[in-house]
Amino acid sequence: MILKTKGLIKSAVIFFAAPFLISSCNSAPNQKEEGAITMQQYSKGFSITSYNNRKEITIFNPDDSTNILGQFTLVGKDYKGTLKQNQIKVPCQRIICLSSTQLAYLIELDALDNVAGINSSRYLFNKKINTKIKEGKILKVGKEGVFNIEVIAAINPDVIFVSPFKSGGYDALRNLGIPLVPMAAYSEQLPLGRAEWIKFMSLFVGKEQQADSLFNIVATQYNQLKELTAKIENRPTVISGKMKGGSWYVAGGNSFLAHLFKDAGADYIIKNNNKVAVPMDYESVYAAGHNADYWRMLTSSPKGFNKKSINNEDRRYADFKAYKTENILVCNLREIPYREESCIKPHILLADYIHHFHHNLLPNHKPQYWTRINE
Repeated sequence: MILKTKGLIKSAVIFFAAPFLISSCNSAPNQKEEGAITMQQYSKGFSITSYNNRKEITIFNPDDSTNILGQFTLVGKDYKGTLKQNQIKVPCQRIICLSSTQLAYLIELDALDNVAGINSSRYLFNKKINTKIKEGKILKVGKEGVFNIEVIAAINPDVIFVSPFKSGGYDALRNLGIPLVPMAAYSEQLPLGRAEWIKFMSLFVGKEQQADSLFNIVATQYNQLKELTAKIENRPTVISGKMKGGSWYVAGGNSFLAHLFKDAGADYIIKNNNKVAVPMDYESVYAAGHNADYWRMLTSSPKGFNKKSINNEDRRYADFKAYKTENILVCNLREIPYREESCIKPHILLADYIHHFHHNLLPNHKPQYWTRINE
């Protein structure tokens, strides 16, 4: 959706989930200048206002559009002035990403040459990234609370992408005077909303047209797959997760995962309106889901994770119907590049689920992320 608006007056904004303050540019744009606001079709987390010589991006909490997480002005590489606070010259040549989900968009855009730092290479499968780490072209900068400030300062990044919903260590980063841009994609409820953040990331690497093209392909394929299950009456029930640290973190009934299950023609057992995962005790989960037809389980276990492995983790799991029928869908982070790919490939996730829930609809699909236990 394209709207016309007068220049935005900026003000200080706060990350509500962490003590994280971001101040906007000191001077407001010319109030007579009109810009075209682009609101995204599926994402609720950002908007773009385009002017002749700059773009202004506003980042929202996808759960609450009144909660502005940050505002930034992007100027072209030919900009000759001194950059003010929260002004960023693009395309950026030295980017730091603090999560693999942020990297996913840059991988898809073939923009890894713009990445100079990451938080960790654990469970990263991308060959180009790993090669650059070995060659010292991409440096590890630590994670929240234990950042290596000396390494970050040596990189002298143009921008650091951060999570607005984590805390720890950001004060030290902010003192370096580097723009900290919040990436709220992970809070999007719609699978296509999360994927649409590729348009946001493309602004920083000068690949807007490529992002539009890639997203249109993903959206078209996702909606075509969704249409396959639109009139399905026999919808298998499904549960998700497992015990961790004494609790079972259960995705909400209005979460990203719940929308995927619905679009795949399944009936998710959690019926609340929660958008995020909440901890539940074993007994509560068992009461709600022990008869579920399918069980979705994300793990980071040693290779060869199987039905026996599940039983060894907790013998009570054997009481679930899905365990007995071997209808457990597993993605092992040690074997599958789920974190660095899935956010931009919801159509593949959806196809995997449809293949399992309604095999007759996609009998020839080869699951990429989610396979049945012991397959």
